Amino acid sequence: MLEAMIRSTSWTNVGAQDAAQQTYASVKKAIAAHPALTDKSVEVFLQGSYANSTNVHGDSDVDIVVMSRKTFYSDTDRLSFGEKLAYEQQRVPATYLPKQLRTDIIAALTDYYGASRIEIHKKCIRVLKRDGYVDADVVPAFQYRLYRHFGPLFGHDYIEGTALFPSEGSRIVNYPKEHKKNGSAKNLITLSRYKPTVRQLKNLKRHVVALGQIDPKAVPGYLLECMAYNIPRQLFHEYDHTRLLAVTDWLGSADYTNFESVDGIHTLFGTDPGNFSQSAARDAIKVLARHLS
Repeated sequence: MLEAMIRSTSWTNVGAQDAAQQTYASVKKAIAAHPALTDKSVEVFLQGSYANSTNVHGDSDVDIVVMSRKTFYSDTDRLSFGEKLAYEQQRVPATYLPKQLRTDIIAALTDYYGASRIEIHKKCIRVLKRDGYVDADVVPAFQYRLYRHFGPLFGHDYIEGTALFPSEGSRIVNYPKEHKKNGSAKNLITLSRYKPTVRQLKNLKRHVVALGQIDPKAVPGYLLECMAYNIPRQLFHEYDHTRLLAVTDWLGSADYTNFESVDGIHTLFGTDPGNFSQSAARDAIKVLARHLS
């Protein structure tokens, strides 16, 4: 029965998108309607599985970033001494702070949806679903700049990320736009097989979780997506069953030391904000692989 499920398109097809898109459009309207945010250089965009077309049937919420460029945070480690000096000379202290952004977003969502549909979490503000919509995790963030160059002659060059300031804990830096770009490039060089493979792995995990053989949190979908990103492209075979066997077998014995996150900036088992464990990931992959043998 498992082989039949793998061979069917149900494990490779993208999950339903309509409710997620309606939710995204609704949140954008809520943010745009609030006067406190109109002059905060806000951009609203999707991140996560819906943004990257790796969602599967049963994915229950959508991640939406509300990023302000009114204030930005930065990493200047890659700059020369002279470039760092120039940066410091031009730097202006922030006037719009994380607590203010979070407060403004909570107010915007509460005004638009009503307090009964709003939940406040450490990292996000959740908008509870209604018919035709899904739950939305709205993430307040500021622009983050990973500088590659800073100078008067050639301008400034940086990779754009997001800086999230949870209500508890330290700052979290992500690069969702780089993730999306690199995932699309991987999908292209694998003849449009990378993203279906991610969905296969996520559905395999769901199957094994339903059997009670693995903790649902053992391998989050994001981790599976990043692990698949590191698989050599020649293993993305044409046939679904053959491909899933090949990639799980490879992941079961691969050296994870130099695995990259899909953003191409973090190391998956080093600097990635997920703080993933190599040994825990390998154990989980072995459990998944056993159900294919």
